[in-house]
Amino acid sequence: MMYRVAIAWACWATLVTMPGVVVAAEEYKSDPGYKPTRDLSQFFAKVKAGRSVTVMGIGGSVTEGHSWAAMSAEWLQKQYPNTHIHYVDGAFGGTGPDAVVFRFRRDILPHHPDLVFIEYTVNSYAKHDINFKALDGMVLQLLRQWQKPDIVFVYVGNDKGERDLSKVQPLARHYGFQEVDPRKHLQTLIDAGKVRWQDIARDRIHPNEKGHAIYAEPLIQLLKQQAALADRPTPVPPVPPPYASEEWAHAALVPVVAAHYGNQWKAVKPSPWGERFWDEMIESDQVGATVTFTANSTTIGAYLLIANDCGNIAWSIDGGKETELMLANWGTVQGGMWASNSIFASDLPAGEHTLKITVKPKWEKSTGNFVRIGGFCVANPKPAAK
Repeated sequence: MMYRVAIAWACWATLVTMPGVVVAAEEYKSDPGYKPTRDLSQFFAKVKAGRSVTVMGIGGSVTEGHSWAAMSAEWLQKQYPNTHIHYVDGAFGGTGPDAVVFRFRRDILPHHPDLVFIEYTVNSYAKHDINFKALDGMVLQLLRQWQKPDIVFVYVGNDKGERDLSKVQPLARHYGFQEVDPRKHLQTLIDAGKVRWQDIARDRIHPNEKGHAIYAEPLIQLLKQQAALADRPTPVPPVPPPYASEEWAHAALVPVVAAHYGNQWKAVKPSPWGERFWDEMIESDQVGATVTFTANSTTIGAYLLIANDCGNIAWSIDGGKETELMLANWGTVQGGMWASNSIFASDLPAGEHTLKITVKPKWEKSTGNFVRIGGFCVANPKPAAK
């Protein structure tokens, strides 16, 4: 199981942004038209009682590492020095909810977080509908744990303020979660001439250390407000019906050893990229080599390691028409490598379904013909009885 833990200390009195200019944190104003039905009182009751707690940030590269999420946990630790506040970095750059939901039982839930920050307004454009079903599945998996965490949805964006709130925000409000909008807060500073995007960001999307500190400001203000509720914690409300689908509340990553494959495939140690996402991997560079995987699932997909020596694949469901998928691309030609989950079919009829993957000839610019599989993605609205 791979995860990363980050704790460091930061100064929160002022933020240095433009050269020679010190900007004091301005008051963040939340949306007055939205009244959350869930608060953070259960979390702060534990903190005030001196119980060890776990804070987790989940999202893409804007949340990964020493980000606004980690900084907010650092602020909490500074306010409550006699309480152990453990921060777990559950964010993975370049991934959306559809890539994370299948690893939730492996990488997220075992930490039993008490407070979770969720950020997916940037990495939710691609595979739009699937991402929101996946995000709904993530939320339901969290809320159905015996230790139900308090949750805050966090809305970020790019240099132009672009992001996708169209389903992320309605989903958050369906469950009554607390929410903060750091990108809106940042825009007030930009409009006032107090900061410039180029001074607080590394590119069009990713803040630098100063930018993350600004992003953390509205979240810290929310935490200050919610801390006042610690003496009279609100009873945990019941979990409402799913916002999008029950299907991905039961999403899981199935180890590759559950598949059937011949001696044209061999088990190999996952690369540093792959081991963040799975524990085992098989590979083959033999054109025509096949893998079959059968599951009682309405969704079937696979985790693939994409690199510059990849071949292509063809996949089919239940013996149907083959669909070809090119694995290598211009990004891998430049030396890129990443883990990719491909959802081949969703909303299938209930029952068993079989996925077949076949190695096909490589793209002409690829340096090899390898296909590497790290596991299989399944989801079912009604899990099979054990």
